[in-house]
Amino acid sequence: MMSDRPAMNELEVIARQKVSEAAQAMIDRRTSFFDGAREIFNLRYQVGGIVDSDPDFNVFVLIYSETDHLPYKDQYDFWSPDALKKHDSEFQQTEKWAESFAISACVNLITRFKVESE
Repeated sequence: MMSDRPAMNELEVIARQKVSEAAQAMIDRRTSFFDGAREIFNLRYQVGGIVDSDPDFNVFVLIYSETDHLPYKDQYDFWSPDALKKHDSEFQQTEKWAESFAISACVNLITRFKVESE
């Protein structure tokens, strides 16, 4: 069967694997939905064949856009402990909110992008 889509290059294969790993890390609670959404948001254009209206990716675009004022884990060193503490309840609310609808998108992305053994 012929496809109009070009074959994946190594960078796309890696991006798909990273999307799947980020989604699994959120499900397993090894990564917050807040940080995981940022990772998937940053990977979405590295994965070919994804349209702007992709419902699974749009879940993470929504989380990312609604929380872009909060610091990410890799930015904590640049924030004062007092400032981080002030955002504590918002972090917790963000996680509950995101978890309420993002798990199904995580499962969908894992299913779509799981790396198959050769």
